[in-house]
Amino acid sequence: MKSMFAAVAAVALAGAANAQAARPAPAKLDPAAVQAGAAVVAQLGVKAKLQAQMANSIGQMKSGAVIRAMLAQQPGFMPAYQANKAKFDPVMAKAGAIQAEIAQGVVNQNLNAVVAAAGQAYARQFTAAELNALLAFYRTPTGQALIRKEPLVAAELSNATGRLIGTKIDAAMQANAKRLGAALAPLSNAQPQPGRKP
Repeated sequence: MKSMFAAVAAVALAGAANAQAARPAPAKLDPAAVQAGAAVVAQLGVKAKLQAQMANSIGQMKSGAVIRAMLAQQPGFMPAYQANKAKFDPVMAKAGAIQAEIAQGVVNQNLNAVVAAAGQAYARQFTAAELNALLAFYRTPTGQALIRKEPLVAAELSNATGRLIGTKIDAAMQANAKRLGAALAPLSNAQPQPGRKP
């Protein structure tokens, strides 16, 4: 079990290292575009949407589901978990609560910077005039309807993609299992057999 928890720590450290990866030098932005970009971000409710997404992720952590999924990648964890859920669940919930507390602290410290970065991203892609035109549109009844209904359209698109493409890819993979197995066969021959010296 110690190796499982070491793996969790390693994943957490890797995530922290990726977050500290080198960032490109910021280009000079038009202050008017930055201001208009921030106004567009505010009009779109980006901060509230991010808060809702983060709250959902942190809730998953708090339940212990995230740490359980991480540990499930370790050999032997799932059989041990299935055999002793009553012991494992409270431990994972406690660890998950710690994860959630840590994540919430990071979110609290950095959410405003992410929102500012969103405004700057708009300023990099659009001129101040274009952003002000977008802002004017978003304030119209049609623009308000777009903001309100866009998540519903996105959800329908996601469902349609899964239904019309995802399930068919799964079926096609199953239909071609022999071809895939034949392509992977050399790997099974390369693995050392028990009792046989490599």
